[in-house]
Amino acid sequence: MNIPRFLVWTVLLLVIFSFSGCVEDEQYLNDVGTADENPGDKNSHQDTEVHNATLKKTAVLYLENGYSAKVLDIDRKDEIIRLSFRKDEQEYYTQVVHLGETYDVKDPNNKNVVYSIHVDNILNNSFLVELTYTLRPEISLEASIPTSTQEIRSDLKIDTDIITRTYAWNYDAYEFKIECDYYIDAYKTYSQRSRTRNYDQFVADPYDDELISQITIQLESLAQDAGYGHDEIPYITMAFVQSLPYVSDSVSSGYDEYPRFPFETLYNGGGDCEDSSILLASLLYDMGYGVVLIELPGHMAAGVKGNDAIDGSYYEYAGEKYFYLETTNSGWSVGHIPDQFINADAIIHPIYSGYPELNIDFTGSSLGDTYYSYIDLDIVLENVGSAKAENIIIYTSLETKTEGLVWDQLQSDVIPSLEAEESITYTVSNLKAPAGERYRIGITAGGSNTDPVYVYSDWKTA
Repeated sequence: MNIPRFLVWTVLLLVIFSFSGCVEDEQYLNDVGTADENPGDKNSHQDTEVHNATLKKTAVLYLENGYSAKVLDIDRKDEIIRLSFRKDEQEYYTQVVHLGETYDVKDPNNKNVVYSIHVDNILNNSFLVELTYTLRPEISLEASIPTSTQEIRSDLKIDTDIITRTYAWNYDAYEFKIECDYYIDAYKTYSQRSRTRNYDQFVADPYDDELISQITIQLESLAQDAGYGHDEIPYITMAFVQSLPYVSDSVSSGYDEYPRFPFETLYNGGGDCEDSSILLASLLYDMGYGVVLIELPGHMAAGVKGNDAIDGSYYEYAGEKYFYLETTNSGWSVGHIPDQFINADAIIHPIYSGYPELNIDFTGSSLGDTYYSYIDLDIVLENVGSAKAENIIIYTSLETKTEGLVWDQLQSDVIPSLEAEESITYTVSNLKAPAGERYRIGITAGGSNTDPVYVYSDWKTA
């Protein structure tokens, strides 16, 4: 008999920030415009090169040193186009350029002119635009990373139903500040959630999505207002997380085997190494960066995907390099790993989005007669993942000491679906094992879109 038991979510997350602003969400498309190069056409400066291109809307103009420009919009009536300027496929600025106008594009630090774009002509009812672009190919960009940051100042106000935290921290010489309101009842609901789940499910938790996105939008907006380029946003984000109060002054003090969701870490105003690593990975993941969790003996850190242009320690996973990010205390730079972990074995936890994960818990009782013991079980099956589990079957057996043989077994009907954070209780009655024989309870559950999960009890005598 299946008895549904839903984990009812009445979480009301009210997040109010002291700064407003938004970053437009643009898709990166592979529709590339063709460029007609004229290498003989030079301007008066010996380090510049002039080229031409005809592009349509959404096309990307790929330049040197990782720079590119994407055509976001073409408006023939108003004689304007809107461009997205990017470095290593990450947007750091957008600009409206008028027909006949030349725009100098600076690097993400807003220091050097990397190239210029001139709008020559808008064709075919706003379908195509003709551009001239002038390159300065030897300009390179490296974000200037402070070696230390100031510990965050997290002021706390408590109301009847809400707590308000104000986070203030320094990056370089600039102070950043974010204010957030959290419902106390929401925190209580989080505290009841299972911790028995893969680490990446904490990072990509769907119930934190709105909160995390609002924070990343604010970080991006504040960084732009302060004059920082897009390439420095992850470092500003890292400084924010590093500056949160830590449970210990030592980066090797370990974690408490109670991982917290990003909401909980922000609500508490800090956490241990696994909590801060989960939070940083969640923020960077929301910003679109490749990120993993790096589990070391008694310690955890984050890793961000990078290339050979970055110096420092990294781990290879699935053909990619993930550079070490220490989330405890201020002053740790990308690729700087504490000495005690340099040669330590590491487990890499990749971050996935939108998959189910099953967890089983059970209790039972038994009654016996001269011939058999009869076992009754209450099996709680919970989807601790971030997407719906489908077509689930629960297999319950009394296993013998001989592998592959059982005293008794039972298969459930197909459970059509189990939403994220939903659970059911499945009751099994009168499984039997011969009196005096050894047995243990084994339970397996799996679905059409989930990996099977298996749990078992200690050995018992019927």
